[in-house]
Amino acid sequence: MPLNLTKIATNSASVIVHYAGESAVVSYYPSRVTEKTYAQLQQIAAMDETNLASGFAELNDILAHLMKEWDVFEDDEQTIMFPLKAERLSELPIMFRMTVLQVILGDLRPETIAPQAQMNGHN
Repeated sequence: MPLNLTKIATNSASVIVHYAGESAVVSYYPSRVTEKTYAQLQQIAAMDETNLASGFAELNDILAHLMKEWDVFEDDEQTIMFPLKAERLSELPIMFRMTVLQVILGDLRPETIAPQAQMNGHN
């Protein structure tokens, strides 16, 4: 079956994020991690006190773009999912957001990206 951009873009993976003695399952779109994503991450890494707000806004944009869903709740009854909207992510602790991003990027280690299938009959 041929591959198309829609199939690539909707492929998802899941990771478990551990934080403050609890854990959450985060589903994300691996194909959305691109050169542009890494360029944005470099800008975040270069933040200083003059551009903190824009750097954290960029972090929230990246997370909102990468994540499909998660089991992080707004309420103690665990009935209302915390929305994956950049403007709402800013309400969460910075270290939690950084941990989520690190776990997602860690899931994309080179050995997990290496081709598993045979190409053109070659091993």
